[in-house]
Amino acid sequence: MKPHDASQRQRRSRRRHARESTIAIIDRLLLRQRSMSLNGEPTQLPTIDLIILQLLQKEMAGSLRARSALLKYEEFANRRSERKLEVRFAESDYTRSAVPEEGKNG
Repeated sequence: MKPHDASQRQRRSRRRHARESTIAIIDRLLLRQRSMSLNGEPTQLPTIDLIILQLLQKEMAGSLRARSALLKYEEFANRRSERKLEVRFAESDYTRSAVPEEGKNG
């Protein structure tokens, strides 16, 4: 391979990334799978999960900076999250038997 070919490939790669929005780049980097050992088992996790795990470990060790970072992340995630808490009750024989019928005393 000629040095000229490598520089052209790098330029093309930079142009492709330049077209990506900042948000898309951040998402791509934070969601990229990384290898690590968790409880002695090799596993693949997204980069963001590894960051959160490290912050949790440091917080449990008493780091106030890690706690502050986790709280800021949680606030940010809650503001950006589209999921809202939803509680659903499934009706079954069990749930009907737990509630007394109207009109019965006892």
